Amino acid sequence: MIKDLLSRQVVCTTVGGKGKPCHGGLKRYHPFAGYYNEPDDELLEEIKSEFTEDPKLILLKCETCQTIYRLPEELKRKLKQTV
Repeated sequence: MIKDLLSRQVVCTTVGGKGKPCHGGLKRYHPFAGYYNEPDDELLEEIKSEFTEDPKLILLKCETCQTIYRLPEELKRKLKQTV
């Protein structure tokens, strides 16, 4: 699942099966970097369909539930990402 990152969001907001938010930490995620192997092929295909297959692509990924978050425009500028 790919979601939009909210302003000042630092933890995951995905609601689990029990109706409670995940609150897992968000870490930088480079899905197309040579050193990273994504085990979930469906997730990788979803990322490929939405973004270009750029080794410099930066997303955020929850450590607990593995939800992917898109970066807002202001963060893309800070990280000098052109996607």
